[in-house]
Amino acid sequence: MPVENMTNPYESEKRQCILCYRKIEVDYKNPRLLSQFLSSFTGKVYERNITGLCKKQQKIVETEIKRSQEAGFLAFMLKKPEYIKDPVICDANKPVRPHRF
Repeated sequence: MPVENMTNPYESEKRQCILCYRKIEVDYKNPRLLSQFLSSFTGKVYERNITGLCKKQQKIVETEIKRSQEAGFLAFMLKKPEYIKDPVICDANKPVRPHRF
């Protein structure tokens, strides 16, 4: 007899936003977390295809980064040297959705 309600073992897992998965609250007073979503060279916010965040969390991260920069917790251009050795949440060299060129 064949098994009827068996899940597909070859099906890949659905990608989930790391902030939603870990239930992390983003706050402008946490520059160490927010610096993970900034380019260390230009100071710009990484896009969704690089960070892997959902739309809601990406919007929250962008607004909290701006608030943190205005409050003086984050620099506008460069990361603090002590934040560079932190574990990488999002890698700019390996985007979620690779482009064709």
